[in-house]
Amino acid sequence: MINQIIWDPLFLTVLFSALALGILHTILPCEDKAIFLFWSLGISKSPKKSVLILVLYGLGLISANLIIAMFSIMITNIPLALLNFTPDPHAFNLFGAISSLIAATFLLLLIYRGTYIPHAHQTNGQLPHKFNWSSLKTPFIFGNLAGFAPCIFEFFIYSKAIELSISRHFLGGIAYVLFFSIGTFIGLFPLALAKLGTSQIIKRKKDSKYRITYAMTSLIILFNVIIIILSLMNIILVIPQT
Repeated sequence: MINQIIWDPLFLTVLFSALALGILHTILPCEDKAIFLFWSLGISKSPKKSVLILVLYGLGLISANLIIAMFSIMITNIPLALLNFTPDPHAFNLFGAISSLIAATFLLLLIYRGTYIPHAHQTNGQLPHKFNWSSLKTPFIFGNLAGFAPCIFEFFIYSKAIELSISRHFLGGIAYVLFFSIGTFIGLFPLALAKLGTSQIIKRKKDSKYRITYAMTSLIILFNVIIIILSLMNIILVIPQT
């Protein structure tokens, strides 16, 4: 079964779409404000420590994402197991993709009209002063706290993970969130290194932020269109059962 999970080309496509979403999501303000503040507050005294802080922060994000994913999958799958209910995977993928497509299209419309801006209500990068920033535990803890405050794109990731876990196997949902988290982790480094040595946070142009948001939403729409087409063709998109 593990070999089927790893080498299924269609499932790998699903995973790498999550990886791409993770990388794009890192560029949004919720991540880079925290990263750049690590340097602007003088937490790191050397490039080596800077990278270590970044790694710990990224691991904290991954930890939080996986905890939320496992909890969401458990509370969804346990009742279905107790009821001995097994949904048709093709139908479940189809209706799940249609609902996600409608939601993503509506979100894209709101973003285009300026009604909704992801992460607009965050605290402008203010870090809690009660943390002991000289301790290496702090970046990991802060990463966990940041991960437990999901944005609308992360809600999509978790809902897609639940969909994958119900239609085939819980490992599919966990792997989907893991690849999204790895994408977020990878995206931290080029952003941080680009700012290494700067003394101030450089404000990103507003239109750049919108382009990133459009790209993420468009990728979600494209991904769900592909799922709809494959589901209609009765192609199993996720992990086959043994």
